[in-house]
Parts: sequence; structure tokens; C-alpha cells
Amino acid sequence: MFKIRKFFLLALMSGFACLPSVLAHEFIIKPVSMSVEPGATVPFSIVSAHVFMVSEEMEPADKIEASMIKDDTITPIKLSPNPTLLTQDGVALCQKPGYSIIAGHRKGVIYTKTTQGYMQGSKTGVKNAVSTSKKYEKFCKTLIKAGKADDGYGKIINDKLEIVPLTDPAGVQINSEMEFKIIYDGKPLSTEVLATYDGFSTNPNTYAYLTKGNDQGIAKVKITHPGTWMVRVEAESEQAGQDYDLHVMRAVLVFEVK
Repeated sequence: MFKIRKFFLLALMSGFACLPSVLAHEFIIKPVSMSVEPGATVPFSIVSAHVFMVSEEMEPADKIEASMIKDDTITPIKLSPNPTLLTQDGVALCQKPGYSIIAGHRKGVIYTKTTQGYMQGSKTGVKNAVSTSKKYEKFCKTLIKAGKADDGYGKIINDKLEIVPLTDPAGVQINSEMEFKIIYDGKPLSTEVLATYDGFSTNPNTYAYLTKGNDQGIAKVKITHPGTWMVRVEAESEQAGQDYDLHVMRAVLVFEVK
């Protein structure tokens, strides 16, 4: 586990260096405020970014969905395009005190490498395919605290790939560690974990911290700065018999540290 000042994700992940930039965008839900009073409304934007957290591309409306989750209540949120900021925007209502989760899902899209470059479509649906087809699917959870903190930060929402904080962000001290559990298909996943905070760098795909989870899927991230943090993981699985070869999933967790 170590801190890094310049870490380029495309160079780290095998096979990603030649992919079109659209595939490397991170899917992030960024609220206007992450600490509010109970009953407050929270405007937020869905950001598609290389530089965190400034959107570079507006996600297509038919490929994304968002909801507000508090306890066992799931409330879908209507999204509206914002061409000026290249975001999809929504408003969440924090009716109850404690932590709520704004959850987002970027539905899977298949890309295949061809003799003319990467094309959207399956290996059987594009011409002159020369490489494997990959389906890219993305998830995001953003924690909103209304009034006094509770244990809602650790709620599991059963995304295919999910980051679950085991530490309350409201109690974290700067230069201390937070623990996270990575869950893939309902089971712990040991994988590389990337973390950064808003404003850390203007360089694309640059993170403040890199670590790896243990066999129980638990990873520790040192929190070095106050602000809005994001933690990011990736997993992939082979898809024999499908019209794509690999299912690549990414998950992001966004939270605030004061």
C-alpha cells in the first residue's frame, strides 16, 4: 500500500492503453453538497470524467439510471441533460436523518476492435473485427449525510460490483485510514483499489492512492486531504457463448471527509 503522485490508469490496466478514450471515462455522481439537514433537497450531476471531477462527455440518457436509497426504500430519480456542463442532472430528497445513497448505473455497452479502430457493437455485429469484444458496465454510489451520521454508510445495495465502506467517513481524521470491502457477484474480491479526491490533479486518470485488498476483499486507504473523495475498482469476467468475450465492470464510491 503506498501513496502515488502520478498514476495513469490506462498504463496500469493491461489492454487499456489502446482503447478509445470514451471507454476510460469514470462514471461519477457528484452532488452540490454532501452534508445537509434532514428534509433537504440535493442537486447532483452525473459526470463522465478523466479529470476528477469535471465532466468531459454527457452520458446517453437511455444508458443511465439513478435512485435514492435510504434503509430499504429505493426512489428512482428523473435525470435531465445539461449540454453546457456535459452532465445528466437530478435532485435527491434527504427526508430522513443519517446516511442515504445516491446510486447510479451505467448500463453495459459493447465495443469491438476492428481494422478501422474500436466500434460500438458485438463481435458478430461489426465488420472486420480483429480482437475480442468487451461489454463495459459501470456503477456509482455517493454517500449523503443528513444531520447526524448513522450506520447507513455501510449499506450493501447489491450492485454486481460494489464498494462498501467499513469506516464512517464522518469520523475519519486526516492522515488516518479508511477500510472498504469490495464485493463482486455477492462475494469478496481481492483487487487493486484506486482513490483520489476532487482537485488532487488536473492530469487525466491520475489518482492519489493505490492499494490492493486482501483475500477477504478488504482494502485500507489513507485519507490525506479533506474534501470529496472517490474510490474506484474494476473486475472482469469471461463470457463464453455470448456475443462479447469479456464483461468489464467498474464501481466508484464517492464520500466526503471534513
